[in-house]
Amino acid sequence: MHDDILSVGSKLELPPAELLEASVPPHEDTKRVRRRDILNLLNFINFREGTIFASFRHVETGNRLSFQAFPRPCKDDVLNCQWIAPGISMSRLKPYVCDEFLLTDGSKRVILKAEVLHLDAEGITFKIPDSGYEKSCRQVERYMCEGVEARIIQTGLSFAGKLVDFNALSFKIELEAMAPDSFRWINRGASVTVLFSRGGELLYSGECLITRMDNGLSRRHLVLAPNFSAIRRFRPKKCRSERRSLSPAPAVHFHHLLTGKRVYLQVKDISGGGICVEEFFDRSVLLPGMIIPEIIVEVADRFVLKCRAQVLYRIVNRGEDENTVRCGIAFLDMEMQDQVKLSAYIYQSADDRLRICGNVDIEELWRFFFETGFIYPSKYLSIEARKEEFKRTYEKLYLGSPSFARHFIYQDRGQIFGHMSMLRYYSNSWLLQHHAASRSGYGLAGVKVLSQVGSYCNDFHSHPATHMDYLMCYYRKENRFPARVFGNVARDIANKKGSSEDTFAYLHLSPDAEDEGFPFQLFPASGEDFAELRRFYEGVSGGLALDSLDLNGDGGSDIELAAEYARQGFRRERHVFSLRQDGRLMAVMSLTLSDLGLNLSDLTTCVHVFILDSARLQPPALFSGLRSLLRNYNADDVPVLAYPADYMDGHAIPQEKQYTLWVLNQEYSDAYFTSLQGTFRRTSHATDDGHNIEG
Repeated sequence: MHDDILSVGSKLELPPAELLEASVPPHEDTKRVRRRDILNLLNFINFREGTIFASFRHVETGNRLSFQAFPRPCKDDVLNCQWIAPGISMSRLKPYVCDEFLLTDGSKRVILKAEVLHLDAEGITFKIPDSGYEKSCRQVERYMCEGVEARIIQTGLSFAGKLVDFNALSFKIELEAMAPDSFRWINRGASVTVLFSRGGELLYSGECLITRMDNGLSRRHLVLAPNFSAIRRFRPKKCRSERRSLSPAPAVHFHHLLTGKRVYLQVKDISGGGICVEEFFDRSVLLPGMIIPEIIVEVADRFVLKCRAQVLYRIVNRGEDENTVRCGIAFLDMEMQDQVKLSAYIYQSADDRLRICGNVDIEELWRFFFETGFIYPSKYLSIEARKEEFKRTYEKLYLGSPSFARHFIYQDRGQIFGHMSMLRYYSNSWLLQHHAASRSGYGLAGVKVLSQVGSYCNDFHSHPATHMDYLMCYYRKENRFPARVFGNVARDIANKKGSSEDTFAYLHLSPDAEDEGFPFQLFPASGEDFAELRRFYEGVSGGLALDSLDLNGDGGSDIELAAEYARQGFRRERHVFSLRQDGRLMAVMSLTLSDLGLNLSDLTTCVHVFILDSARLQPPALFSGLRSLLRNYNADDVPVLAYPADYMDGHAIPQEKQYTLWVLNQEYSDAYFTSLQGTFRRTSHATDDGHNIEG
């Protein structure tokens, strides 16, 4: 019928090694499978376009050959199959008898005694017996991969190829020789770095050991095993996100980049930093180090959020009945609104009085601000004439939930007892503001919202979308609560690149004052101006004020932030100028303009002025330059924050008050929490004393 050799392109397809056993008699490791279940399994294999294996035994030697076949749909006891490699040589099969068929869905295999009805070079037909035997594979299911490029690197040498299949324990890759005999350069006893990609996008990288390698000359197959079960994505932290097991438990699903299929898993516990999921050992697909570009977290019908994630660890749990694998997945980046959803869900499960960026009763909020003395009489007099504009701003902030604003409220039965908010007002800095607490009801409400803000920042500051390299706030030293809390943080960290404090003089310019004719020049600040400002500040302070206020000369990020405010119906402008006399840089002025009431102390609508040459710069020249700048932007009533504050003292210039600018580098978050714990332990009582963070 056909030649004695295989047709071109055909090959013998071998099943996994564990399938090449002789007939499996019934014993404690097997169970009988009825024909009805066999039919269902065969049709499922056909549905997923899988294959079965026909096993041939040599009648004299007992050697075996296996051929892969595609099963046709079946409904009775006859099964028709088509060879995957057509043109099987009948002459070669003469000394063989087909005595078994092997079926597998990955987690189990079914072995059937074969009664062949018809056999030729194109396919085989056999009668399905009344029953077969099922045996667990006891192995991790392997998943076929297509279109995944592979590259291994070992001591300066690189080989390219493709990923053939994988499971959570090993990869099988096919490499192309880069030169004749180049495979001799691979050291089987040394580790290799493997990289998988598709279309130029890196999917996975890690260090592996070579567990098996064939002897091909131009093409070679390697089996690689990762030699780690966990990776470290972030710097270790003592104060970690608290994980919670919630009911109903969230579920996740994502597109697996190596297999091309969707994976669905339940969440065992969750925090703002990531999740822990569980898989069956024999069907696990998660690899430490694997990037998941988009993982979707669903919580019943409450919300759905998406984020970028990475698998951090894999721990095998071996039990009596079943083996499972626990995998930790870290959130790498998440949209701002999804951060709010997740944090509200997690934190409110611990204390349902906490509200994070939820809708607020605006009337109750105003009552709270007046009752706690946050809006004191002189402050109210300054805003009374424009109170309707204030109201509109707060309705947009608290009901519109803009991406650059966060508010945290402690509330019980509709009444607010504690409040704190923050704004992303500079490119990589968030401004803590409006911290207030009621003197009645809950004595620790202010501490609770402060703690909640810290937890939120600890969870999400590493996400690129958050832009939270620094936390900052302004406070007056006579306000005991912030002076004690933030002042202690700066002192306990004792490193100005971790946390710093700088004092600014706060005053308003007299609009009626006349310029005294001192010469000055105003120019948009240049790169050289920013560099000179940096040298001055490092010499005087060495802190974080310039970093937090984004005074580094990169205007691109500032423009993007202003555009984000504008898209959501808010105003944010910034203009940085240098003040010169006789060509010498005397001061750098940073004017910011925002909606009325965005900050109740006008610290988002103000001008920061850094005086570089206190000896030569005369106050009339400074104030003339400031008035010129403010008039140009119709901002005559904008307050001035001057640094260093002792410039005003040295020239006997009256100040309205002084503000301390506190900044925290988020890399020192552990030290921040340690300091807070120590502060409240050292204090005889941690109740709020009615003093507030105005900034």
